Amino acid sequence: MKYIKIEPLPREVNNTEQVRRCNIKRMHDDVVEEQQELFFQFPASITSPEDDDCDSYLLAVIMDAMSENRDIVVAGMVSRTLLSNLVEFQSAWKKWLPGIYHCINITVDTINEHAQAKSGAICAYSGGVDATFSVWRHSQAQCGYRTQDIKLCCLVHGFDIPLTNEKAFTNASDRARKTLADLDLSLVSMRTNYRKVLKANWEHSCGAALVSALGNLKNIAGTCVIGSSEPYDALVIPWGSSPITDYLLSSGDFNVLHDGASHSRTEKVKEIAHWKIGVENLRVCWAGDLTDYNCGECEKCMRTKMNFLVTGNPIPTCFPGPGTIDGILKVKLTSNLIRGEWQQLYRYAEANNRVDPWMQPLRQLLENKEHPVLNLIFPKGSRRRRLAARLAEKLARR
Repeated sequence: MKYIKIEPLPREVNNTEQVRRCNIKRMHDDVVEEQQELFFQFPASITSPEDDDCDSYLLAVIMDAMSENRDIVVAGMVSRTLLSNLVEFQSAWKKWLPGIYHCINITVDTINEHAQAKSGAICAYSGGVDATFSVWRHSQAQCGYRTQDIKLCCLVHGFDIPLTNEKAFTNASDRARKTLADLDLSLVSMRTNYRKVLKANWEHSCGAALVSALGNLKNIAGTCVIGSSEPYDALVIPWGSSPITDYLLSSGDFNVLHDGASHSRTEKVKEIAHWKIGVENLRVCWAGDLTDYNCGECEKCMRTKMNFLVTGNPIPTCFPGPGTIDGILKVKLTSNLIRGEWQQLYRYAEANNRVDPWMQPLRQLLENKEHPVLNLIFPKGSRRRRLAARLAEKLARR
């Protein structure tokens, strides 16, 4: 029998920091095939979960166990609510990707039957558009009865910024603190070696990883706010964070709230444009040499610039680089998710009757890159080619 065994370890605490940790053992019967230690480091001033509380650790390994078809044995305590939710969570991923993920069994030493969530919320905050939108609208009480009382935000070192890049994380966290201070919100910095220890596809495991990390702070607030990636009318499935599965990462004392799928990225930008410090400190770039700043040239930087322009707002100074027309002509649409983002942007521009000079290269980008077969059938720029491109786009959305 192959399985993953989770063994919680005692916390390590010094004057300023504490480390929650566990052993993750890949087992074959009684033989240890591989053993690694997973850790989460955060301020010592925060009251952490009990040492044997393994909700966070179980979420950390669930995608690996499913992809390796290994059962999980937890030598500690897990919330009954989480165990129940993970049954459905596994079923969703097996249905989406049956050749990659399997439904596995989970056994635990102790089931936590009476866990209760504390009031207030923690918001995952990287400085990107999605997180900035969530923080802004909840702090301004713009969500009606769904509005959350955000107690603090958290930026995790070891996810998009590697642990080895201390300088980049320090710069990113300093900018995030400055931004959040404008709303009287504080930021907790956390370090984890999650991406060094776990092996599952990051695009599939990112949601579980995020809740796993923030769950270590659940004694401060019992709701985890995760900013949406895509709107309800343009969901990309499968994806590691979505309104379909994020709530299934909830435990008895840590509820997960997928936030913002009511808005496209462009609509989010239109809202946060009212928050001057928020937009001037956006950090969206994944491609630049400095992971704490925007390169201004990559696909995501160019797309964010366009999000501002199509809503009639100026491009924030945090985005350097080429002009929009030159930048658009260099963009490559490398995935369905990226194609969908640019489609949404273009449809927003059309619906709002934009006639700016960048509309033609934007249209050309979608026609040339998304429907290359049309180049073999219709001449470029022809009316028939434009009609065929629009038809292909409508069929793709069905």
